[in-house]
Amino acid sequence: MKQHSFTSHTPEEMRRLSNLGHIVEGALFAIVGLLALLSKLDAFTWASSAWPLLVLVSGILLLLLLYPRHTFSDRPLIWRDAQQREHTIIAFAIAIAGVAELLRSALPALSYVWPAAIILTGGLFLFHAQHGTSEAAAKAVWQHRALGTTLIVAGLLNLFEIATGVRFAAILWPIALLIAAVQLLLYREPAGAYEGEMDHQSHRRH
Repeated sequence: MKQHSFTSHTPEEMRRLSNLGHIVEGALFAIVGLLALLSKLDAFTWASSAWPLLVLVSGILLLLLLYPRHTFSDRPLIWRDAQQREHTIIAFAIAIAGVAELLRSALPALSYVWPAAIILTGGLFLFHAQHGTSEAAAKAVWQHRALGTTLIVAGLLNLFEIATGVRFAAILWPIALLIAAVQLLLYREPAGAYEGEMDHQSHRRH
């Protein structure tokens, strides 16, 4: 079957790799959300220092899933592809947020980096580029919009917590992140994804 223009992988391989990436990131986000929730409930004192480290791991792992899975000749083309460029921005944003969370005790202003990264990630998913047939893109677009909206809600709740200290927001944002994690875990690339040369933006009508 025809390979996509930005990679030497076949569409089947790209779907499999994409599904793996969603599952791994979903599992990590689920653990982050659970640990953050436990820390807000004062259930485990160590949870508050454990989840920022996992955020950093999530960003680094996403980069590792993006680039080493492609051949060296593919890599210069990845940034030119809208979808892969968005994935790269998300990975860097999450990794930077993990570093900021680990350093926030020394510089409290860094506490805003993590919710900003969540909102950025959600925003990119709202307008996520899709490869494949129109039918496959339409299905993936709906799922990415739902995921993006959930992440934006999580980020806004976290911002509200930081700005006001309101406890309900501190409890709700990890729950919203857990919901996003479930969406990532359940996501599977639809049949027709990465087939052909048609690229779609999620803000376009299909």
